[in-house]
Amino acid sequence: MKIFLTIIYSFFSLITLAQSDSIAYSRDYEFNEGFFLAVDQFKNNDPVLKKSIISGIPKDQLDFMKQLVEQKNIVFADSKGVEQKIETLTIWGYCQNRSVYINFNKQFNKLIVIGTLCHFTAMVATSIGFRDPMGYGAGLNNTVDELKQYVFDTQTNKVFDFNVKNMEMLLKNDTILYDQFMALKKREKPDVIFVYLRKFNEKHPLYLLQK
Repeated sequence: MKIFLTIIYSFFSLITLAQSDSIAYSRDYEFNEGFFLAVDQFKNNDPVLKKSIISGIPKDQLDFMKQLVEQKNIVFADSKGVEQKIETLTIWGYCQNRSVYINFNKQFNKLIVIGTLCHFTAMVATSIGFRDPMGYGAGLNNTVDELKQYVFDTQTNKVFDFNVKNMEMLLKNDTILYDQFMALKKREKPDVIFVYLRKFNEKHPLYLLQK
């Protein structure tokens, strides 16, 4: 019995320790400035810091990180001091001036809303059919740049189009919010998906490590 109680105590101590090391995201939360090799570095607030980056760009410039990710490659010193070189488009994102940018569609886009469900916008090239009224070049395809909305789900690390269908799917993790949303009329849903994204984040905050 004593051994059993010791195990239980240790288990809850670990839970308490884990909770004390993390904090629910709020606007006061400060991300460390640097770039995130992978999504877990974002969640752990553990980027490759500016001081470890090797670059000819002056680090005191406010847009240092923006200039950095415009380069094809990034060079930095790892935890052992060994110089590493990676392709910029392989990183998950970066933090600059307390704002986080996610790598999506070969562009770095600011997370407008940070939470369990993150919201951002991105320019996407959309193909359109073009038909010459004179009959020349019929069937040629052109593209136009379109600003689209997306949601990044930190539970699955997947990006979805920010639309009614996907919000219905994401809200299934909260029965109450899902039932409320599904009770709305079809024409009402597009106008309130952003409201329900915020409601979900309020009920299910994103916990990040304190660094």
